[in-house]
Formats: sequence, structure tokens, C-alpha cells
Amino acid sequence: MFYKDIFLIDDSEPFCKSIQETLEDNGWSIIYNTDPEAGLAFLREKQFKVVLLDIRMPNMSGLDFLAELEKQHLVQRNYVIVLTGEITIENAVDSLRLGARDFIQKHAVVEYPDLFLERIEKGYAWQKERIENEKLAKERRRAIEESRLIVKSVGHDMSGSYYASLMLRLQTLQRKIESFKNEVEHCFDTIQNQNSTDTMQECRDRVLKIAEEGIEKGNGIITLMGFFKELGEKLKHLGQAIDIDKSHKKTVDLNALVKEAIHLFTDSQLVANPDVKLIEEYSSEALNISASEEDLIRVFVNLVENAFKAMDGKGNLTAKVYRENGYAIVEISDTGVGIPEDKIEKIWRPDYTHWAGKQGTGLGLMICKKAVENHEGEITVKSVAGQGTTFTIKFKLI
Repeated sequence: MFYKDIFLIDDSEPFCKSIQETLEDNGWSIIYNTDPEAGLAFLREKQFKVVLLDIRMPNMSGLDFLAELEKQHLVQRNYVIVLTGEITIENAVDSLRLGARDFIQKHAVVEYPDLFLERIEKGYAWQKERIENEKLAKERRRAIEESRLIVKSVGHDMSGSYYASLMLRLQTLQRKIESFKNEVEHCFDTIQNQNSTDTMQECRDRVLKIAEEGIEKGNGIITLMGFFKELGEKLKHLGQAIDIDKSHKKTVDLNALVKEAIHLFTDSQLVANPDVKLIEEYSSEALNISASEEDLIRVFVNLVENAFKAMDGKGNLTAKVYRENGYAIVEISDTGVGIPEDKIEKIWRPDYTHWAGKQGTGLGLMICKKAVENHEGEITVKSVAGQGTTFTIKFKLI
């Protein structure tokens, strides 16, 4: 990220060289420029931990230099220490007002070299804090955007198609119950009225037909309610996946964790899908990571469940666990329908589901991604439409 540790801008070449020698002797990398305009252009392209800036320079003073930094929105990322031969209250106030972080007289560099080095180290600490804050701000913005998408997606489903579907089925069921009531009353009237042309058999058939239709509509409602329950569970799991509390994590062997998750789902599914073959390859050594067992088992179960959906009852499901360059790697592969290339980036979004014609919340893979990232891991996917998909998850080994 940083091109060098220190960038010195001063019109005196001898002074620049002496400062360069002093700082390099302390193990810091430094470059200098005697032309402030060229230095300004360089700062637009490169970043440094500390910028040392002279005040009195021809063509562009240090104050003009700071004003340009502010104008070009570069002050926020630069720790500028004004280094000048003569100090005035006006210079100090103007420098700090324009975005300089510190102010040192040149003779103090000679008389108090340790203090000069301390002031530079203060700039290093400032940069470290700035980068950390920018990282947190970026994560916060991403979390807000993801939350917005989740709320929008879930709200659209709940208040849109699923709400409409549920209400229409309830209204239909209500009409069936009313028809059932009317037919039962009609049948009783038939029994009492000897002159009726309807037979008991005809009454019975009509009542049974209405009852069967009512049961069918009721089953549809039960299915929809199951979806709402699944959606609630997914939202709960999503909250757990992004939880920053690490107190529930412990040392676990990834081999055992993956094996437990695989068989938790596949033992019953393989019986129901005899044309699906399970292939397992585990590391011969323990691969210990810091993890929440519950969260990661949910990740692997979700990926295996997706693999079964993709293969639709026929194909190979492969689980591999191995060590590579200080990391524990898990690969979950299937020989199913695959994911089109233009859809790969969308699968992590909460408002997207790639199961054509199948019910889904669109949250499953997002939960997987968040849970893996919360374990300081990484999840990637490779897929070829019509051939299959491989999810790769990487964790740091303890």
C-alpha cells in the first residue's frame, strides 16, 4: 500500500540528502523531491506513511502545497510534518489549519534527533489507525448495503408474491369450506325431502370432492408456512453468521467437522437417491482451526444440500479436506447442472436464487459466505454450466 516510509519535499538538496542518510540509518525507506509541484503530482499516485514538508520554497510554498493537498482531497490520507527553518505562530496555525499533523523546526532535528524520530513514529501510528478505521468504515458500509438488500429482498417476498399466494389460498379454502357447509345442508335436505331428484350417492360424491379440494388448498398453505419458517430460520442463522463475538469458538479438527456435516445430511439422502455417489477424501493429519462447530456445520450442510439439488438424484458428490501452504482447505464438488458464468457473482446476494422453478430464500449462500468470513476464512466457487460446481473454503491453521 505504501510506496516508501517517508517522502521529503524540500528545495535544498544537501538538506534532503542529510535527512535521507539519517533516516535510512534508522532502517526507514525515504525518497525526496526538491520540486514541490512534482512532489504534489507524485503524492497523487503514491502513498507514504509520513510526508516531511518545507515551508519556504520557490514557485510553491509549503502552505500552498497543503492548500493543494486539501483541494485534491489528499490531506485525509497523508500525515504531513512541516519541517521549517523559521517558525512563527502564523505559520504554525496556518499549517495545522490546512491539514498538517505536526510542526518541527529544522535545528531541532540536529539538537534533538531522538525527538524527531519519535514524531515520525507518531505518524506511523496515525497511519495504522487510519487504515484500520477505513477498513472498519468500509465493512460498515458493506454491512449496511447488505442489510438493505436483505430487508428489500425479504420484504418483497413477504409482502409480495408469498403474501399474495398465501391469502389467495386462504380465500379459496374459505370458499371451499362454505361450499362444503352448503352441500352438507343440501344433503340433509335431500334425506328429509322424499321428492328430491338428488340421490345420496350424488350428494356424497359432491361433498367428498369439495373436501378433497379443501385438503389440497390446506396442504398448499402448510407448504407456504413451512417456507416462512425456513425464512425465519435463515434470518436467525444469518445473524449468527455475522456475529463478531468469538467467545463461542474453540479448536476443532476440520476433518471431523466436515465428515459430521456431510453424513448429517447425506445418510438419509443417499438412501432416497441411490444414483448419487459420495466420494470422501480427508487429510491423514489433524487440521486444527478456531471455529464455532454449529456455524461451520451449517455451512457444509448447506453446500451439500445445494449439491443434491443441482444433481437432481444422479451424479457424484465429492468432499475433500487437505492442507496447503499453512491453510486448511475444503472442497465440495458436484456433477450437477452448474452455474452459468454470468450468474456466478450474483449467487452471494440475498436477493438472488438460482434454483429455477424451485422454492428458495436466496439467503443460504450468503449465510455460508458470512459464516466463513467471520472465521477469517475465504470461500470461492468455480462452475461450468452442465458439468458441475466446486466450492472451495480456506481457513488458517492453528
